[in-house]
Amino acid sequence: MNHAKTTLPAFYSIVTLFTGLDMAIVIAMVWFGLQTTGSTFLVGATLCIATVVPYALEQYLGRYFVVEMSMKRLLYIRLAVFIAILGLSFTQVSLMPIGFLGIAFLVGVTDYFTISTLESKNTKLVLAGHTNSDTSARLMQTSIQIGAFGGALLGGLIVDRFAVNHTLQIIAIAAIVSLGAIALLASTPAEVSETPHPAAAQADAPTLGSQLYLLIVVLSMIGFHIGAFNSLVPVVFQKLNGWNATLFGTASGLAGLGAFCAAVLPRVRLGSYAAVALIVVADVAIVYFANEWLMIAAAFVLGFCINSLRIQLRRQLIDAAPDARTADVIAAKSSLYYLLVSGAAPMLLTLFTTNALLGFEGARALMVASALLLGGAVLLRTLWPDQRTVVTAK
Repeated sequence: MNHAKTTLPAFYSIVTLFTGLDMAIVIAMVWFGLQTTGSTFLVGATLCIATVVPYALEQYLGRYFVVEMSMKRLLYIRLAVFIAILGLSFTQVSLMPIGFLGIAFLVGVTDYFTISTLESKNTKLVLAGHTNSDTSARLMQTSIQIGAFGGALLGGLIVDRFAVNHTLQIIAIAAIVSLGAIALLASTPAEVSETPHPAAAQADAPTLGSQLYLLIVVLSMIGFHIGAFNSLVPVVFQKLNGWNATLFGTASGLAGLGAFCAAVLPRVRLGSYAAVALIVVADVAIVYFANEWLMIAAAFVLGFCINSLRIQLRRQLIDAAPDARTADVIAAKSSLYYLLVSGAAPMLLTLFTTNALLGFEGARALMVASALLLGGAVLLRTLWPDQRTVVTAK
């Protein structure tokens, strides 16, 4: 079907583009925040605000409005956010802590709606018969990791060559231009048939079973580890190893490349326990050994193992959705837990790296501890007596 042939490449291209732009600005804000203020806790608070506040606002507004997960809405949100970031970049506010927190909130709004909308849309492509759950899970992760790799690498290079204002301007203008190109070329090509009925949606909202919630929680712990990586590795690189932003971008990019390989090499499969063991080893290598080549290899292995686990979980989430309405609910719930946990991790972990507690040196042990917590979550799910993911309607 020609429509399917154009829909899939268009959708996954958008996923790659959006992920890359978002990753680039996160790299910039984390590195500049730590460099400008010297406060690890401010970095953690920045990443936390970027996820918790947008969610809280959506929950409050959701009492009065039924918000549809649509690509058209997502494009409008991203346009408004990046115009705001561009405006802030021309002021001195972007150089102040309040500016970092404000931009973090704007980026968080973008991330929350981007992840939930794209996850929902990916599941609906399966329901519409354009692809199957295994292929869609791998294509989704492949697109995300290509974007993460390119965004992290370019973000690190830009940060080392431009001031914070100019960095924000470059990324924001690129984001705005890309949105204009998407609108002109295809008018949201990834849109699939949706017929929202707000009243019916509220009355017949499906209830997710406990097994599905456990699956979502395990996925969230991957978010916890990623949040730890984004907040603790910059501390190790900048404050302990004396490395520059390019190396941090390289580490993030190679983790993305490893994750990309996990998505496109389906024959190379890791068991859960093997993946967790390698994640712990990779974390130790990245934070405890100040060797650039070892860090490069470990970052690649880390990305590969993390994504192997995440693909398995995403496939099971897709299979658990019998219809489009349930796909929306699962996408919203999984995005909620994932973003809340990945947002709380930096604030909680960087609190322990303040001078009053463990100091900068504590970042090393905390990074490894996040890997052990992920391993505990995987172990819990593996040993759970009933692995079914049940969805029931009210």
